[in-house]
Amino acid sequence: MEEKKFTILIVDDEPSIRMGLAATIGHYGYSVITAVNGDDGFLKARQSLPDLIISDVMMPDLNGFEMKQQMSVDPLLSPIPFIFLTARTSTEDRVAGMRDGADDYVTKPFVTEELVARIEAVLRRVKTEQERGREQVKQAAHDEMEKLRREVLQNFSHELRTPLGNVMMSLDVVVNNKFKTAEEQNEFLRIAHSSADRLETLIADIILLADIDQNNLNMMRQVIDMEHHILAPIKRRQARYDSKGISFVHDINFSGVIKAPRREFTQSVMHLVDNAFKFSPQSGVVKLTVKPSENGGAVITVQDEGIGIPVELREKVFERFYQVSQGDGREFQGLGVGLTVARAVFTSLGGEVKILESAQGCYVVATLPDLRPEDIFYG
Repeated sequence: MEEKKFTILIVDDEPSIRMGLAATIGHYGYSVITAVNGDDGFLKARQSLPDLIISDVMMPDLNGFEMKQQMSVDPLLSPIPFIFLTARTSTEDRVAGMRDGADDYVTKPFVTEELVARIEAVLRRVKTEQERGREQVKQAAHDEMEKLRREVLQNFSHELRTPLGNVMMSLDVVVNNKFKTAEEQNEFLRIAHSSADRLETLIADIILLADIDQNNLNMMRQVIDMEHHILAPIKRRQARYDSKGISFVHDINFSGVIKAPRREFTQSVMHLVDNAFKFSPQSGVVKLTVKPSENGGAVITVQDEGIGIPVELREKVFERFYQVSQGDGREFQGLGVGLTVARAVFTSLGGEVKILESAQGCYVVATLPDLRPEDIFYG
């Protein structure tokens, strides 16, 4: 692969010097742009973003120092290395040039080989610094990913071990003890069942994430039973939050028909409602609306009375493991994949999930389009 040519901008108000420099530097394989003064140089620099600028100091209007100062406040131009070219040879002038951010200072008259050597030295230094910067960025990204990986694995361990431990402990008590009343035994069975349900949810999410990564999401659309696939799972999930006293209100059009992959659809809607339960205040209200459209589609909204999500985070929260990445200090547990899963499922079907502005709490809208020609419908 051919190496990219460096582009050098030459700024000088004397035509003979400007043209001579352009010809000489171009002969050494550099791509050359010229500017007739400081104002023109500033404009050309913004247009071309050169790899290096060689500029005269003494020019009418905007001189070399002033041009460099203007560029230093522009994020795109400030990193460009500078070589000042001037007939002024005093130490004070050299110091002024370096103080203003020059990478080198060449006096007139100059020897061509010396100038080219200095150009090569500056570009070599800049390239080395850029490579070092890229390595530092790469290392920082690697360290951050490694930190997230450790947090995710630690969280997986906690989220899986807790319900599994509750199941085993409750069943062990039931098997090895005689109870005075059926109610006492049933309480342990209830704990085991509830924990098993939580464990099943976690495993289902892990499996669905694997399907998403392998681009293997189920897209076969079937009729959704509003009671069985929506309301019943939500009511079971609400039981996890009994201590919060949450009121669940729903507005579902039972006469309509929704057609979607059953397991994935149920899991996605469950995550949206579960998030509302999780972030609702004590005695809060969570409202679900389900409005089927003409041919299998639907608009689903979930509203809660929690603290809501700031505008700047409304896309961030859809990132996988976003909640986990907040560290051990996060208030709410979980794998941090609920919104990731919901958006992936609805998007795969041509729909979307987004967070809209709300006067109070969080307002999520999930849109499932009607059946498309490419969709597979069964049942």
